[in-house]
Amino acid sequence: MEYICSVCTGAYILGATGLLDGKKATTHHLALKVLQEKYPEIQVISDNKVVHDGNIITSGGVSSGINMSLYLVEQILGKTAADRTAKTIEFVH
Repeated sequence: MEYICSVCTGAYILGATGLLDGKKATTHHLALKVLQEKYPEIQVISDNKVVHDGNIITSGGVSSGINMSLYLVEQILGKTAADRTAKTIEFVH
């Protein structure tokens, strides 16, 4: 499967393309309200760092991009690979 991913306010770019229409997504916590107002067809999720809907994965602030990357590794290569990657980069996930 191919994925489209965004970190932080990159969700605005996906919103502008229409790729998030009818989907769940997230963005930086200070940008959630504006994303919802600008693109009301998106179901904005405020309590998850990573949101996966179909082939699109969005993440909150910049550090949430690491969470999303590890999530993506787990989706493609499995939990063992994600855990090993997190340990290698000294990230608790």
